[in-house]
Amino acid sequence: MLRILRTTSFRFTLIYVVLFSGAVAVLGAYLYSATFGEAANQTDTVIESEISQLADLFSSSGPGMLTRVIRQRTAWSDDSIYMLIGAPSGAVLAGNLTALPPEALTAEGDFFNFKFERPILDAAGRETGIQQREARGKVMRFRSSQEAEQSYLIVVARDVAGREFLRSRSQSVIMRIALVTIAFGVVIGLLFSRALLRRVEAVNKTARAIRGGDLSQRIPETGAGDELDNLSTNLNAMLDQIERLMAGMRDVSDNIAHDLRSPLTRIRNRLTDALECDVAAKDKALRATIDDSERMLATFNALLSIARIQSGEGAGVMEATDLVAIVEEMAELYEPAAQDAGFDLVLITAPTPPVNGSRELVSQAVANFLDNALKYAFGGKRIELKVEPAKFGGAILSVSDDGPGVDVKDRDRILERFVRLEGSRSTPGSGLGLSLVAAIARAHGATLRFEDGLASEVSQGGKRGLRIVMEFPAFAG
Repeated sequence: MLRILRTTSFRFTLIYVVLFSGAVAVLGAYLYSATFGEAANQTDTVIESEISQLADLFSSSGPGMLTRVIRQRTAWSDDSIYMLIGAPSGAVLAGNLTALPPEALTAEGDFFNFKFERPILDAAGRETGIQQREARGKVMRFRSSQEAEQSYLIVVARDVAGREFLRSRSQSVIMRIALVTIAFGVVIGLLFSRALLRRVEAVNKTARAIRGGDLSQRIPETGAGDELDNLSTNLNAMLDQIERLMAGMRDVSDNIAHDLRSPLTRIRNRLTDALECDVAAKDKALRATIDDSERMLATFNALLSIARIQSGEGAGVMEATDLVAIVEEMAELYEPAAQDAGFDLVLITAPTPPVNGSRELVSQAVANFLDNALKYAFGGKRIELKVEPAKFGGAILSVSDDGPGVDVKDRDRILERFVRLEGSRSTPGSGLGLSLVAAIARAHGATLRFEDGLASEVSQGGKRGLRIVMEFPAFAG
C-alpha cells in the first residue's frame, strides 16, 4: 500500500481530486449565493419596503392608523411578524410578536436575526404546543416630530425558519457530496495506481531479466492499444534491435576467429619461411603477405561499415534521393568492367518518385549488387540494372543476371556474414557484401528479397539466374 501511495500516478490523482473538489466548491458557492443569498436579499428588500410604507402611513395618518394597519396585517396569518411598542411606557400596542427580541435593543436601524416562539394550532384552531422559529427583521423608531417626547418602536420581520432549514440541509448535502467525491477520487486513484504499478512492474521485471543477461525477455503487451502498450512496443523493438546487434557481435567475433585465423597463420608461416630464404623468395613472401593484409583490411572495413550502419551512425543524412540518377551513374561506372568480363550491362529505368535515403549508401548497395553479379554470374551474358515505381508507392531497385543463380534454400543464408556458397569458394571475397546490403536496406526501411533471374527456365545447364530486389517505401515528405 505504501508503495502505491508513493507512485506518480497516485500523486497526479490526488492533484486532480483537489482541483476537482476546488471546482465543485466554487460552483457550490456560486449556486449557494445565487439561491440562498438572493433569497436573503429579497427578504431584506421586502422588510425595507414595509418599513418605508409604515413610515409614510405614520407621517400622514398618525399612530392610530398605524396601529390599525398592523393589527390587520397580523391577522393574515402569513410569515409576517410585527410589533408596535409605545415609548416611553413600553406598552405593546399591536403585533403578533409576544416579546421584544434582545437583539433588537442593539440593532436599531440595522437588520438582525432572532428566534421567537409561535404556537402550534390544530385543525380546530386550538393551541397544541409551542414551536421555536427563526426570523430576520429590522427595528425603527417613529416620532411625530423631532421635539415630541412620545415615540413608537416598530419591529418588522419575516419568518425564515423554512429557508434556514433548507440552507442547513443544503450545506449538509454539499459537505457529504464533497467527502464522497474526495473518497471516491482516492479509491479510484488507488485502483488506477495499482493497475499502472502492475504494468510498470512488468517492465521492471523484464529490465531486471535483461540486465541479468537474458536478452530474449520482452515486455508483455495487454493489447489495449494505449500509450503504455505503444511504449512497450517501442521498447520491445529496441530490445529486438539490441539483441540483433549483440548476436551480430557474437557472430562477428566467432567468424573473425574462424575466417581470419587461416590468413594470419599463412602470414606467420610465410614470414617464418622467408627468414631462411634468398632475396627473391623473401620478396615474393612479402608481396603475398601484403595481399593477405589488404584482404583482411577490406574485411575489417566491411565489418566496421555494417556495424556503423546498424547503429545508425553510418546512415548519413536521409533526404529525398533520385534512384534513377544513382543507377545511371553506377551503370556508366561499371560498363567497362562488365564488357571486360563478357557481360552486357543493360539499364532500364522508368519515371520513379524520390525515396528517403542516403545517396552514398544506395550507391554502395548498387555497387555490391553489380560486383556480386560480375563475380558469381559466371557463364552468363547479361546483367540488367532496373529502377521502377512500386505498385503502392515507393520505388523498386533490382539487379538481375542469367548466371547459375542461388537455390531457394540458400537465399536466406547468403545475407549472413562470412557465408559463401560452395560455388563461390574459388573467387576472392569475404562473404560480407550482401550482409552490408542488408544493413543498408534496414537503415532505409526497405525490403530485400531474392528471386529467379533472367534464366528462370532452369533448362540449359541448370541455370536459373538471380534477381536481387530492394524495395523502398514511399517518401513521406
